[in-house]
Order: sequence, then C-alpha cells, then structure tokens
Amino acid sequence: MRSAVNHPSRQTIDDFINKNVDRPIANKVLHAHPSPMHWKTQFDRSRFDQALQNSAQRSASINFYIGIPFCLPTDPPHCGFCLFPTTAYQGKSAISQYLHYLAIEADLYKETYGQAKIASLYVGGGTPNLLATQHYDELIKIIQSLFPDMDRNIEKTLEGIPQLFSADKIKAIHESGFNRVSMGVQQLDDRLIQYSGRKQTSRQVFDAIEMFHQYGLSCNVDMIYGWPEQSIDSMLDGLRKISAAGVHHITHYELNIAGRSHFATKQRAILPSQEEKYEMYKVAKQFLQEEGFVQKTAYDWERRSASSRGNAKPWEYLYEQNLRQLFSSSEADSQCYMGGLGYAAVNIRLQPDGGKDSFSAMNQRNLAAYMKDLADHRKPIERVYFHTPEDVKLCWIFQALQELSVNMADYRAVFESEFLTEYALTVAGLLEKEWIVVRDDVLYLVGRGEFNVPLIQAIFAFQLSQEISKPEAVIPIAAIE
Repeated sequence: MRSAVNHPSRQTIDDFINKNVDRPIANKVLHAHPSPMHWKTQFDRSRFDQALQNSAQRSASINFYIGIPFCLPTDPPHCGFCLFPTTAYQGKSAISQYLHYLAIEADLYKETYGQAKIASLYVGGGTPNLLATQHYDELIKIIQSLFPDMDRNIEKTLEGIPQLFSADKIKAIHESGFNRVSMGVQQLDDRLIQYSGRKQTSRQVFDAIEMFHQYGLSCNVDMIYGWPEQSIDSMLDGLRKISAAGVHHITHYELNIAGRSHFATKQRAILPSQEEKYEMYKVAKQFLQEEGFVQKTAYDWERRSASSRGNAKPWEYLYEQNLRQLFSSSEADSQCYMGGLGYAAVNIRLQPDGGKDSFSAMNQRNLAAYMKDLADHRKPIERVYFHTPEDVKLCWIFQALQELSVNMADYRAVFESEFLTEYALTVAGLLEKEWIVVRDDVLYLVGRGEFNVPLIQAIFAFQLSQEISKPEAVIPIAAIE
C-alpha cells in the first residue's frame, strides 16, 4: 500500500515545465492513472475476480468497447505514427476465427454484466472496417448476448479507414444497427498522406462521407496537424473541405511523436517545431469557431445540427462524453464503469473513494495468447492495476483537463476535499505561466495551456508517477509511450 502522496515543490514543477515545454508530448487521452505501462502482469487473480464480481452486484450504466486487432500493413509500419497494439491483417478467415473467440470471451462475462445497462458501444482497433459485410451482424449479436435488452437507439460507433468503406459495407454497417462512424482520415493531401504508407485518396474520403449521409450515419472525422511538410494553408484546406462536406464532429489533434514510431525516429527533421504546431492549433481553433464548431475537448470540435437518430443528437458522441464524466456531484457514490472485450481491450472500475474494488485491467496484446486463454476458458487478462484514492483523483482530473476546465465544486462534492489546497503549488506554477485562470470556483485552461494538455496532465501526476515508477513494476508498452 502506498503512503500518502507528498506533492512536488514549486521548483520541481518549474523545472519539469521548462524541461518539457518545447518537447513533443504524446497525446495521451488517458482514462486512468497510472498509464498501462505501470499495470502489473503479476497480479492477484483471486482479488481481481472478486473485485469484478463485486462490481457485477451494482446496477450500472456501462460504456462498452470492443477491440479489433487487425490492420493493413503499411510502409513505414503502423502508418508511421500509430502507437496502439495491432496485428497484421491475415484475411477473412482470421477475422471469422477472431470473432469466434470474441464470442467465447463474451460468454465468460455474462454473469459480470447481468445487472448492467449498456449506455454506448464503440468498436475500435485496429481497423474494424476490415470486417466483411456478414461480420457486422455477428458482432452486434455478440454484444446482444451480454446485453439482451440493449436499446436499439443507443450510440453504436464503428471505426474505419476511408479506402475500406464500400457501398455494400456501409449498408451492412447501417443495417446491423451501428449509427455512428469514426473515420481516421488524418490527411486530405494526397501527397502528404504518402508519408504514412496509406493507400487512400481524398476522393475516397468524400465518397465515404456522402454514403454516411445517405444512410443517416453520424460521422466523426480524425484529422492530424503537425504532419511532415504540412503548412498552415494545407491544414486549413483540409479542415475547410471536411466542414463543407457536412461533418459535425472533427477530432483535430497533434501528430504523436513518441516511442519508436517511424515519425519519431526517422522524420523529425521535416516535422514542424512546437512553436509552429502551437500556431497551427490557434489558426485551426479560430477557423473551426468561425465554421460554427464548439470546442468540447483539447481535440474535439462539434457542430450542432438536426437529430438523425431518435432522441440521440449527432453532436453528443456519448461514448467519449461518458468516459470524461467519471462521477457527477449528484452521483458521488457511483462508479466509473468501462467494459471491454477483445484484443488489448481495457476494463475499468473506479469508485470515488478509491475502494478496494477500483481497478483497471488490459487484455492480452498478443493475439495467440488472447486465443489460448480463451481456448482454456480463462479471461484473457494480461495486466491489472488496483487504484488508490490518489489514483482515482488523478483519473478525474485528467478527464476534466481534457475538457479544458476543472470544476472545483464538483471535485469537492465527489472527493470531499479541496482541489486548490491539494494542488496549490501546481496551480501557482500554471498561473505564472498564464496557462490557466481561476474564476468562480472553476480552473480554466487558456492560451498555451489548451495546447499543452498532455504536459499539464503529467505535471499534476508528476509526484505520484515518480513514487510508482519502480523498475520491477515497469514494462514498457509502445502503445502508451
């Protein structure tokens, strides 16, 4: 059991900021603290099973993730920048085999989710639109086996890449019950996209968007800035075309320069500097606001429009929103409930008091190991972490920072403690940098603070991260670096 955290000195905070402010920091959209590199491969399985069982006894609204491991091979590998675990696509038979094991895993969790109500579904990866047309119904049936009373109108999202969205496939995605697509476009410039090794064209992007509209599918588009040789004009041209195509949710984020990715190790010389990327952020923000988009997080921009699916609004994007709102002030005794099935999927249960049942668990990131565990009728868990109250506070803070503000009244209601008292020196350092303002019991990120969300997360977590970074506990994970 860790002792109470001693928060860092002001000098330590200033030194940390000065050391890292001009260095690229990976865009960690963190769901928990610590990051998975610190989760334990050697863990008490009986304690984990008991914590899982205890969570099953609570009626909960759950956000559910299914991982699809397969990606098309590219040169450079992993599109040059991706840090998530994946495995090379091996054909339709490999997908059918994978779905067979996914169904076995779902069966192992039926008791766990017996009292839970699914609030949203997200199928990510990997590249989920590698699935053939007949696989989408099969995927929905697997989730229905866990949640027989699943409301057909809940948000059900599927990720994919432009060149794989054929007319037949989009029709099958729609008819199986998915109502939202998240498309990883990254770049509209047909020359610049070649740096990633992807074989996609801007024409394929807009053909897919048009078909999404035809089938009433909400659409999110991921765009990356800070790309090799990218100019501000090129960035704006891409955003302008995506906006004109009727997309109402754009995730616009800085290129990850971290780990052993090709861009991090081979392309640094042709990447924009941090100052140039900050200028890109500011210009993009101004443009998107002028186009009617509202900034929801450091990366997410939403534009409201008429609803296209029941009572759910296309701008809500519930899966992400629900994960960011861990506990509300009116639900201080509730828990954060994130479920997951499949390769590298994560399960998270968090309680405001950081009780013994607060944990995060990650599935096997080796596909053969994942299948072997399931062949032996064992949950395919690779690593687990049991969270302390301090960890849970940081989880809450991380998600608040993603939304560019910390409501200190909510923090007080959930944790029965004072945010400004606990993090006084950190707040003072950020105020001096003019990265935040504090007004009416709310801390707001402003100016460069908005651009530096990952760095600010790291500042808040600095001391606790130092205390848990013992060599025997750390196994690097390229996907999280």
